[in-house]
Amino acid sequence: MENFYARSVFFVKDAESSLAFYTQTLGFSLDWNYQYEGRAWVFEVSLFGFELILNQIHGPTQNRAGHGRTFIGLESDQAPSLLRHIRERGIDAMRVEWGRPTLVLRDPDGNELFFWIPASEWANLPPDLPTLYA
Repeated sequence: MENFYARSVFFVKDAESSLAFYTQTLGFSLDWNYQYEGRAWVFEVSLFGFELILNQIHGPTQNRAGHGRTFIGLESDQAPSLLRHIRERGIDAMRVEWGRPTLVLRDPDGNELFFWIPASEWANLPPDLPTLYA
């Protein structure tokens, strides 16, 4: 059997604001979007091969926004590029020990991207990086 192809879905309150955050702040690329009445409604963004679908929700289901979390494992040779990307863009990040060293980014809705960092790269994180759940 071949590997499965999978993407995470985060629910957001405002697709256009989320699109701006993921593309302008985090540096993701817009892969595709579905528009409804001229507004972005569902879209996919990607960064370093990771693909994420963001889906605007409203009305009674809006409380689902901000409860997403995805885990992204990095190889030793990938971590320096991600860390450099975060530093260059001034992205707010946190650290946490989640079974292994983990770097956490949160979007404006509260959805979380957990990047598992190889232990060899943990020392390269900025020393003043806040700790999540501390």
